[in-house]
Amino acid sequence: MKIIANHAHVFQESKRPQGTISVLKQVMDECGISQAVAFAPFPRHFNYDEEPNTNPNRWLYSKIKDDDRLYGFGVIDMNKDNVVEQVQEIYDLGLNGIKMHPAFQHFAVDDKKAYSVYEKAEQLGLPISFHTGVHKARIRESHTLLFDEVAFNFRNLKFTLEHVGGYSFFNEAVAVMSNNPKNTYAGITSVFDRGTNRCWYLGNEKVEELIWQTSVKRLIFGLDFPYNGPDKIKEAISCILSLNVDDEDKERILGGNLLEFMMMHEQQKVKSWIENMRDCLYPAY
Repeated sequence: MKIIANHAHVFQESKRPQGTISVLKQVMDECGISQAVAFAPFPRHFNYDEEPNTNPNRWLYSKIKDDDRLYGFGVIDMNKDNVVEQVQEIYDLGLNGIKMHPAFQHFAVDDKKAYSVYEKAEQLGLPISFHTGVHKARIRESHTLLFDEVAFNFRNLKFTLEHVGGYSFFNEAVAVMSNNPKNTYAGITSVFDRGTNRCWYLGNEKVEELIWQTSVKRLIFGLDFPYNGPDKIKEAISCILSLNVDDEDKERILGGNLLEFMMMHEQQKVKSWIENMRDCLYPAY
């Protein structure tokens, strides 16, 4: 079974030696993972002194541009005003989506600036992976139900609810997904570990309830590298393989759904290329 996983945080070696791209690939090999989505480091995790003429998204692009095992998701510096331009740069670099973490980045899900990110991402066909659930930040700003507003206002924006609201907000995440079946996905990330990741624990029973309530076609497996090492990742894969669904559905959760999730971005790039070619062949006079 070919496994393609979402949600791998990567870092410069000076910031997190066990979270580099080379270590990620070693973990992938150990766990039998063919391809993965690497998230650019958030600005707070990036060593600008080491590489002063770049930013996390350009850094990620430079590291994976010739690597056919890794897809790339960029990040937005929400402390800056040029967030729309940042989304455009992520697209221009050829990265495949965006990672956003309202609790860690300290912005409200329904903030005006955040909405401008969603609008531009929707326009460019860039999917977003959102962190959801408790994360030692003000819950009212990142409450899981707020993602219903995102889905309602940006009908063509695809996004994942990573951790599916976690232990505390699982039901709310299911409500958002049930209410918005065309553009919301469940990030099955760190949800099988009852010990280390208690805030996000769901277990097999709730994951099977999620499939029953929504669809197996909307579940996407994630690593949470480097916070999860090989043992935790293998355990999660084992839990997915033990779910009460057929083998084809397991393959979807372990990669097929992720490829479809990112497909809109590829379609948008093809559309843009066709439009550019048309303009070159038939210039307006």
